Amino acid sequence: MTARVADIPVAGLFDAARRPEVIEAIRAFYRQVDRRIAGLPGTCWNRGDCCRFGRFGHRLYVTALEVAYYLVAIQPASLTDDACPHAHDGRCHVRDHRPLGCRVFYCDPAARHWQGPLTEQLLARLRAMHEEFGVAYFYADWMVVLQAIGYGHVAASDHRRQTDHRPQGRSR
Repeated sequence: MTARVADIPVAGLFDAARRPEVIEAIRAFYRQVDRRIAGLPGTCWNRGDCCRFGRFGHRLYVTALEVAYYLVAIQPASLTDDACPHAHDGRCHVRDHRPLGCRVFYCDPAARHWQGPLTEQLLARLRAMHEEFGVAYFYADWMVVLQAIGYGHVAASDHRRQTDHRPQGRSR
C-alpha cells in the first residue's frame, strides 16, 4: 500500500520529535548502524545520483521515528522535482540526520549482497522501537512525507506558519 500525503500523521511526527528519549534512541541506533556498515564492503561515492529518485529508478522509504529525528535539526527545503531537496552539489547536506535507507544503500556493486538482509534486520529493530516508544509506525515514501510535513507547497507552507507543530528549540 502506498501512503498518501493525507495518511501521514504529521502532528504525531512533531510530537515524537519533541521527546528527548526518542531522539537519543534514534541517534544511538544510527551510530550503531554507521559502525556496523563501516566494516562492510562497498563505498558511498556521495555523488547524489541515488538522491534523484525518479532518474535513478528507486524510492526512499522512511519510518515515523526517522522523520522525527530528521525534524529536530533540519530546516524546510523546497521540493522542485523527484529528488531529495537536501542533495545538491553532489553532496548530502543533512548527512547526520539522513534516513536509514540513505545509510544502507550504496551504488557500489560490492555492497549489494548485504544491503537487503541488513535493511530487513534494521527495519525490524526500528519497528520494535516504535512500539517501545508508543509512536505510530508507518513506512512511507520520503517525498510523500516531505510533502505531508509542508515542504514544497506554498499553500502548505502558509498553513504551517499558522499551525506550526515544530519542536521548540530546534537547531537551525
